[in-house]
Amino acid sequence: MLEAGVRLGIGLVKHKFSPDSVSRELEQLSDIDLLRAHYCYQIGSTFVACALLEDSVVTSMLICDEVKIAHVLGADLSKWEELVVKQKHLHASTLGSLISLLAKHGILPSDLAYLRWLKSKRDFFVHRFFQTGPWPGDLDEQQIDGVCRTLGALEIIFRRGAERIIPIFGRAKLITLQNVAGGYLAINNSLFDDLGDL
Repeated sequence: MLEAGVRLGIGLVKHKFSPDSVSRELEQLSDIDLLRAHYCYQIGSTFVACALLEDSVVTSMLICDEVKIAHVLGADLSKWEELVVKQKHLHASTLGSLISLLAKHGILPSDLAYLRWLKSKRDFFVHRFFQTGPWPGDLDEQQIDGVCRTLGALEIIFRRGAERIIPIFGRAKLITLQNVAGGYLAINNSLFDDLGDL
């Protein structure tokens, strides 16, 4: 059983989470409150898919030596330290600035258009989704269903986008791809260039 503590005000409230306790709590909800709980689940699941998309872009750029960052790395840094510094700068960048950087590295026009389209969906979700007023407590059953369908579609878009990042890098020849069962092995093009430095 997982115990989680949440600090509220001056005290610490402890919750025990188990399948049985969650089932008991859900059984006590009214129909509309159960739909609202589903809405909250769906928005969380969509957020995780959005974060996965962004992380896929950062991770792909991180393993690709062809993509350089503006920060000049010192010659005395080890390969590991260079990687850590590059990761820090990539994580500090916006998705838009990362896509702009990729535009300078031979990404196909159709792939670049797709990345920009993904960014527009991400921006809608992160910045404008609640501007239309879909607060769970204000919606009836039919409205919750409609909003959950929108969130579910965004989740699919973000997950598919995350899966397509590595092939985009491969088509741009930024990395070498080897097909393996169920996915890809992505190889940094300069992986073997520095073997003498090891």
